Amino acid sequence: MGSSNLRRTILGAILAGILYFTLAGIALQLTRGADGVATVWPPSGVAVAALLLAKPGQRRWVLVALAIASFIANSVWIGRAGPALGHTTANVVEALVAFWFMRDIQRRNDSFFHIAAIARFCFAAVLAALISATIASVLAGGGSAHMFVSWLTTTTLGILIVVPLIMNFMHPGTSGPASNAAQLGRTALVLAVVAVVAAGAFTQSAFPLLFLPLLSVLFATYFLGATGATCSILIIAAIGSVAIWQDRGSISLQDAGTEVEVLFFQFYLFTLLVSALPLAAMIAMRDRSFAEVERGKRWLEMSESIAKVGHWRLELAEQRLFWSGEVFRIHGLEPASQPGLDVAVNFYHPEDRSLVEGTLAQCLETLKPIDFEARIVRTDGEIRYVYSCSEVELREDGKPGAIFGIFQDVTNRVLATMELASARARAEARADEAIHLAETDSLTEIANRRKVLAFLDDEIAASGTTGGPLAVAVLDIDRFKQINDRFGHAVGDQVIRRVAQACALATRGSDLAGRIGGEEFLIVLPSTSAEMAFAVAERVRGMVEAIDWEPLDLAKVTVSIGLASLAEGMDRQELMARADGALYQAKHDGRNLLRQTG
Repeated sequence: MGSSNLRRTILGAILAGILYFTLAGIALQLTRGADGVATVWPPSGVAVAALLLAKPGQRRWVLVALAIASFIANSVWIGRAGPALGHTTANVVEALVAFWFMRDIQRRNDSFFHIAAIARFCFAAVLAALISATIASVLAGGGSAHMFVSWLTTTTLGILIVVPLIMNFMHPGTSGPASNAAQLGRTALVLAVVAVVAAGAFTQSAFPLLFLPLLSVLFATYFLGATGATCSILIIAAIGSVAIWQDRGSISLQDAGTEVEVLFFQFYLFTLLVSALPLAAMIAMRDRSFAEVERGKRWLEMSESIAKVGHWRLELAEQRLFWSGEVFRIHGLEPASQPGLDVAVNFYHPEDRSLVEGTLAQCLETLKPIDFEARIVRTDGEIRYVYSCSEVELREDGKPGAIFGIFQDVTNRVLATMELASARARAEARADEAIHLAETDSLTEIANRRKVLAFLDDEIAASGTTGGPLAVAVLDIDRFKQINDRFGHAVGDQVIRRVAQACALATRGSDLAGRIGGEEFLIVLPSTSAEMAFAVAERVRGMVEAIDWEPLDLAKVTVSIGLASLAEGMDRQELMARADGALYQAKHDGRNLLRQTG
């Protein structure tokens, strides 16, 4: 422990000792109990509260200060060191016992004012007083039975009255002392009323008005909670003790002697405590519940605002609709009076209103949770996408009583989904375009060499599996070099394009025509017999021969075609070689011919 912390600890212990000694002196001087014992012993409450408030490293200093203060006070009152030491031992032990049983109350709750905490607190106070009374009687040299009872009652009252008062002010929780001028004024006014009522009951002897202080305690507890309960009982204890000391007030009407009056007053204070503390606990629990509800409401509003999720409730019998604040904000409105059902439905996009009404009707019919997405048109004309999920609340008779649901602004998600779908479509289009460009001959717009040869490989594999026929036709433009040399490459490109178009038009949907060289083409004919392949190839040759070349100043362009069919065990190279051989034969026989090999 640092030197500054040590100084603060010692200073705090000294202040606790001074307060203990001061209250002990006041109690002993103002109250005439049997055997010189006070009616209420507030120092006991100060000692227990000091130990509860002290940190673990500070408690030994507090105990030393309390022991010294107790010994001095008892020595001054008793006048002999032996009994004073016995009383001091009893005071220290009672503080330790009460602290031991009360030490967890503050950790478990935010104040002493819980029903369970009060029960444990009362048990600890009575047990500590019982032990200390026994010790005081033994060490003081055989005290009387009346002294034992007086010690027990005064110590118990001191702990029960003072400890909650101090702890409530040090750790107020939800029912603590006032924190602003208005609350301070109300607290002062209520306690002033308690003081006036108590003074009226205890300073006059004409009427037995002891019921009035009880009413004032309940009044103070109701308006001030724990603060009112603890302060009002302390005020009554002080005023009543002075009245007994002066032999005045309603208690003196008994005319039964000081000892009986003290015991009666102690019983009276116990009655006040039993009446006020549970009420204070219930009020504290109410305040804590209100605080928790308010805190939960704030958290809910914060969560709804961040998540853009609100909630709504429709009471079916009254057709009364409730919107949370976030639902108003989603609609572009400031939270105000709740809208009518027709107004709420009219916020939906005209195209979506039937969906909303149908969904609510289905929810009522099936009594099952249901959800939907729709569009609303805000007051500023902006369209927002919302998600609503609802379920039916049933009455005690099992019939629908209300519909409860959540309401979420999902515009960002919907727009992001739409943008993602659009981006995906664009990406797929670009991918298709890239694939098309990679597989398409740029001059003729038909399949290029890689594409048509890959198609041929696939068909050869399929034919090997199914045993179906397959044919290929290799096509070459006759005397194409002469066309290029005489008319130029531009005309040559036109010729290649027109021949490619004729190949594409003359073949079937299952066939594929591709350019595999400068003026050379390959036509793959899947599931095609030799006779059918011949017919298709002949149609191609005829369509090329029939092209009108007059715009290009060409007389006629022809093609020679070599046709081959796939035989068992044949691969692509062998099949192409046979088709090339047939093409060579067509060229040799005079061109513009179709030749076929088996």
